[in-house]
This record gives sequence, structure tokens and C-alpha cells, in this order.
Amino acid sequence: MKKIYRFLAIIALLSMSLTAKSQDAIGLTLLPQVPYGNMYNPAIPMSSDIFLGVGISNINLSVYNSSIKYSNIYNYENGTPVSINAVKFINSLDDENFINTDFSLDVLRLGFRIKKLFFNVDCKIRYNGEFHYSRDFLGFFLKGNGNYMGDNYADLSIGVDMSVATELALGVQYQINDKLIVAVRPKVLCGVANVTVNDDGTRVYTDEDTYEMTGDVNLNIKMSSLLDLGVEKVADFASIDFAQLNYQDILSNVRDNFGFGIDLGASYTFNKHFGVAAGVYDLGFIRWRNTREKHEHKENIMINEALCKDYEDLTNLHIDFNEFVEDMVSIWGDGYLAPSDEYKTSLKTRVMLQGYYELTPMLRISAIGQMYYVNKKIMRPSVTLAYSGSFFKVLNLTTSYTISKYSGNALAAGFALNLGPLKVYAVSDNIMLLSKRSAPITEMLTSYRVANFRLGLIFSVDYRKN
Repeated sequence: MKKIYRFLAIIALLSMSLTAKSQDAIGLTLLPQVPYGNMYNPAIPMSSDIFLGVGISNINLSVYNSSIKYSNIYNYENGTPVSINAVKFINSLDDENFINTDFSLDVLRLGFRIKKLFFNVDCKIRYNGEFHYSRDFLGFFLKGNGNYMGDNYADLSIGVDMSVATELALGVQYQINDKLIVAVRPKVLCGVANVTVNDDGTRVYTDEDTYEMTGDVNLNIKMSSLLDLGVEKVADFASIDFAQLNYQDILSNVRDNFGFGIDLGASYTFNKHFGVAAGVYDLGFIRWRNTREKHEHKENIMINEALCKDYEDLTNLHIDFNEFVEDMVSIWGDGYLAPSDEYKTSLKTRVMLQGYYELTPMLRISAIGQMYYVNKKIMRPSVTLAYSGSFFKVLNLTTSYTISKYSGNALAAGFALNLGPLKVYAVSDNIMLLSKRSAPITEMLTSYRVANFRLGLIFSVDYRKN
């Protein structure tokens, strides 16, 4: 069997291997003096007449883990992990599991008001990675092929969707009257790189008499990149050297992978205490050109028994991505990725409904419902109850509790300091993660389903009272 810690680390970090939606740092939109309230709904009223953020105005990193939990990996004595329990761990997984990673950096954010219109320009770099895997994908490597004999085959199906893109957005907010605001935010995207893997049924069989392993493969890989990654075959993914890439290729090929998206929203204020809003975020696509593709459909192929080795514990984190790719290549084959036709990927669309009651600026209670669309078949709802308050126009605080079947329940918190024209803020969707700040990265990423942090500083002027 494979080393268990290697696979946990790879699964948690695989989506990040090309760089560095889910309900990431929703608390940021609840801080009244930070001009990011309209991030997910362009119609949320803005409190500043002018704001400017450059470089570090908004940095976000999120990891969402549907199933892997650190406490399910070990046997414990007196609260201390003493040995790995592979059976317990595998049984704790769902039939279908996922890891989602998200990173974004606002390079420029500018907003200004002209009478009843409010404009904002946003230029950012964004990355999203989604990794799906079956229970058997881990069970086969951790428990060994002896647990999958005869007709009890191991289903090693996985799915990968990783994209890096730049985005330029122009938002326009129009105040129809004292109560109603509508807004639209079109955006142009340039796709830098994408890798999509659809594995609809890789199966490994072990003969009950000879222990000989054979496999059926049904695989589809698509990729596109403005950078010359040097990927000709599947195994080449393990040898990409990001330090040696010529990133000027992005500028020379910027028109190749065009994308378009749009955000829509409306907000209505009943009186000084009550308000509601509805919005759609990231409705759109990216069209990928200069693509390569590999289709693989094979049955009854021989598999090297070296695929299964002994595992060690999680004491020392060791990520061997090369060996992981080599092992999957032994099943999938190492054929060439042939030039292919252009294809499209959809943005991860979010629909949001929210309402609030504000007794005073120090006491606002909000309820937020979200539906996050990964694709046509996968939808992830969540519900958030939040508190936010502004104290003496200097300190903003927020805390919230989110219920989600897919990324778990989480307690969030954040703050913002209003230092004149300078606003400094930090928000996390799971403050319990701070209790693991000195733990090994494997424990940190798997103790909770949500690991998220967003921070930044931004300049704004002419703060308006509610």
C-alpha cells in the first residue's frame, strides 16, 4: 500500500500544484466600512464615495474538504493519536468526495460615485481547483488490493478541474430611488491555464486465485495553457518546473483563451432597520484554445503489482507528486496528449439571497442563503446567520455561523479598522483553525472542513452615514 500521509497531502494540495467557490470569507461583505460589501452582489449599497486598492487590497486563500477528517485517521489513547486506523478512515469517507481550493488577488480595485451611479473597476488574478475522488481511490492504496478481490473491484474514479485566469470587471450600480438599487457587473477573463480530468470508471480487479491485477480505464484529459508547460504526455505533469516558465508568454497570447462573465444584483431597503438583497455572481465561461486532449478506453490491462507498497505514518509530511503521477500512469497509460478542438469551462456560479435587521450601527443581524453551482450536476447550498457592528466609526466587527452539508458547519469572525482613509481588515470563515496554527500542515488542513483567510488594506474617502 502507498504511504498514507503522501496521499492525504497530495489530495489536500493537488489542486494547488499549478499555482499558489465555496462560501469564501462571506464575512468580508458584512464589514460596513470596508468597500467590499458588493463583492458577491454588485447592488449592495456602498458607503464610500471613492475607494482605491492596489496590490494587497484583497488577498484570499481557501481550502474546502468534504470528507477527510484528522480525527478519523488514528486510533487514540487518552486523546493522543497512537496508530493509524486505515479501515476507520476509509469508512468515514463518502462515496464521492472533494477538495476545493481557491486563491484570488486583487491587483487593482477602484470605485467612485457620480450622482445616482456608482462605478467600480476590479482587476484580479484568480485560481480555482476542484478535485473529486471516490472512496476506493484512497481505500485501494491504503488497505491494499487484498480488500478488492474478484467481483469486488476498486473504483478509482477521480475528477480534476483546475483553472488560472485574470479578470477585468466594470460594475455599474444605479439607485432608482431611496429604496431600490440595481446593478450589473460584466467582466472579461483571460484563461492562463486549465486542466480537466474526467474519469468515468477506472476499475482495478484482483484475481482471487493468482492475485494478478488488471484494470479497465475510461479517461478523458483536456488541457490548455498560455505558457509552454512542456507537457506532451501524461507523465510530463510530474516534471513541470514553474520557476523555468516564460511568463511573458501570457502577454503575447492574451487573446487566445477568452472568457466572459457577469454579476447581477438588486437590493431593497424597507426602512432604516430592514433590507433585503438578491444577486448572481460569476455567471459565465472561459473558452480554451491551443488545447491538448487524451481519450483512453481500455479493458483488462495488466497492472504492475508495485502499485501497492507499505505505508508509514503521518509524523513527517512528505509530498511525492512525481510518484503519484507515475502510479496513475501505470493504470491510465502514458500516451501523448494530441492537439484538439477548443472547449469551454463554466465559472462556478453563486446565487445569494440575504436580509438584515439593524437596530443600531452596533447591532446588525443578517441571514444569508447561498447556492453554489460547481457544474450542472453538483450544487452546494449553505445558510449563514451573521452579526456585524460598527463602533465609533473606527472598529468594525463581524461573526457568523454557516451550515453546509458539503463543507461542514463553521464559525467565522473578522474585523476592520478605519484609520482615516486607510482601511485594514482580516476575515476567516473558520476561526477554529487558529487553534491548529502550530500543528503540521496535514493536521491543520484536515482538522476542519473549511480553511479560509482573507486580508487586505484599501483607501477610501467620504464615508457616508447609513
